[in-house]
Amino acid sequence: MMLLWNSILNLKVWSDSRGQDVMEYALAAGFVAGVVVALSPSLGSSIVNIFTKVALDLQATGGGTGSPTT
Repeated sequence: MMLLWNSILNLKVWSDSRGQDVMEYALAAGFVAGVVVALSPSLGSSIVNIFTKVALDLQATGGGTGSPTT
């Protein structure tokens, strides 16, 4: 049993770190995606409010309606 355990510990899989960078990037991308999903409802409504205010201000000044004035 001890021979089997020592053989498992001596495998190169345990000392190979080539996939470590890929895993770190995947975790970072997952974290960023989670933050974006969590913030998207509040950001979406804020952006809509900003564009609505800009459109209303443009309409109040007579510009930005898309139709030429005569």
